[in-house]
Amino acid sequence: MEKVKRHEFEGEVIEVPIYWDDHLQREVESYEGYYDGPVYTPAGRPVLLTIEDACPQAEMVDDDPASIDCGSCRHYHQFPGSLLGVCKNEQRKKTGRSHRSGPNPRTKEEAPCEND
Repeated sequence: MEKVKRHEFEGEVIEVPIYWDDHLQREVESYEGYYDGPVYTPAGRPVLLTIEDACPQAEMVDDDPASIDCGSCRHYHQFPGSLLGVCKNEQRKKTGRSHRSGPNPRTKEEAPCEND
């Protein structure tokens, strides 16, 4: 059974795989699948890395031209202790059943599917 770390923010819940890092001597999150494109929550919101380049719809918190990543956008809400967060920009939300790329986070509302 794969170990996961559960994140919840305003009803958005994801589980991220974790692994033991010998160098750090602790468990860390695996972000490997998140580099290929966003994973979506059941509500259709993209789950992104904080360091991703900001999208054209970004609204930077500090209006600093040097702010170029999701972590500087007012729509992005980072999970505490993680490099992942949820984008709450309505323009980025997927409607209908969310399609995932990368890892397949499970939620308490979602059962495994044979197509995953």
